[in-house]
Amino acid sequence: MSQFVFVRGGLKMEIDISGRHFHVTQALADYAVGKIQRLEKYHLKLESVHVIFEVEKFRHISEITVLGKNLRTKAKEESTDMYAAFDKSLGNLQLQLGRLHERVKDHKVRGRKEKNEVEF
Repeated sequence: MSQFVFVRGGLKMEIDISGRHFHVTQALADYAVGKIQRLEKYHLKLESVHVIFEVEKFRHISEITVLGKNLRTKAKEESTDMYAAFDKSLGNLQLQLGRLHERVKDHKVRGRKEKNEVEF
């Protein structure tokens, strides 16, 4: 199990990478960490990301779990290649986080008037 910690802008994000029935190579771990760091663009205060790589005969399965403030999201995909399985699950996760980011961004108080503003 590999563990990475990144601090950016006062926020800390932990990335745990582990494998079931599979030894995670350093190249695969570096690839996963590089891609996961891009999830910060959604500004959702992500606290930890757990990546599990699993091999069952000829199936390569990638599972990504993201934990944050009032957030828990999970994506799981499989393919014949481990990198492809990871990319599929990351794409699925980016869709989920993108939808959530839009909801948070659109959630504004509308119709609020300033204290000095008077309606005639």
